[in-house]
Amino acid sequence: MVNPTVHDSEHKARLRDYFDGEGFQRWQAIYGEGKLSAIRRTIREGHRQMLAQLASWMDDHHLPPGTHILDAGCGTGLLSVALAQQGYHVTAVDLAPHMVAAAHQRAEAAGVASAIDFVAADLEEIGGHYDAVICLDVLIHYAMPAFAHLCGHLAALSGGPFFFTHAPYNSMLAAMHWIGGHFPRSQRRTNIQMIKDGTVTEVLAPTGRQIQRTASINHGFYFVRLVESL
Repeated sequence: MVNPTVHDSEHKARLRDYFDGEGFQRWQAIYGEGKLSAIRRTIREGHRQMLAQLASWMDDHHLPPGTHILDAGCGTGLLSVALAQQGYHVTAVDLAPHMVAAAHQRAEAAGVASAIDFVAADLEEIGGHYDAVICLDVLIHYAMPAFAHLCGHLAALSGGPFFFTHAPYNSMLAAMHWIGGHFPRSQRRTNIQMIKDGTVTEVLAPTGRQIQRTASINHGFYFVRLVESL
């Protein structure tokens, strides 16, 4: 029998190596402002659309300045910096040290580094209590049951809203995912784990949370479901 804990550890090690190496260069470019291939431009634009939707939902909560927000899987700091610029206190965590370093540099350039605590760590190791937790484009890399475990852990850290994205399961996404695997290596997609919407509801149930709103962001090769839970 396969030990699920060992399997999960191996999977996270592969993710850390990817996002600390080849993936770091790829996603730093996508989250930047430089020229991109047509495929990557769709991902950049889709990600921007998702962030705009998130910002609209957050406005509805009227979170006051000083609100402590966990950016779980901060990447190169695009969201963390935007939140700090709005007066929030942010804890920015990522599995990949290079991502955290890039996020710190972005925050310093924006003059908001003092409002952000940067942590390079496994998200499952993060404790504490936050007024809101945001986890974008991270859970898409975890299949069940690791998805359920990490989603439940992050939900428990928030005393308010928990926003996250997942890759919804449907035939179109499955086909695009398969096609993307045949692109040249420099353009190839990362390994995405599709989760059914009903499964997300079941995963949140033990945490006492319910889904309030969802939004599908479908733009080229960027295809996620944004979820707000309370």
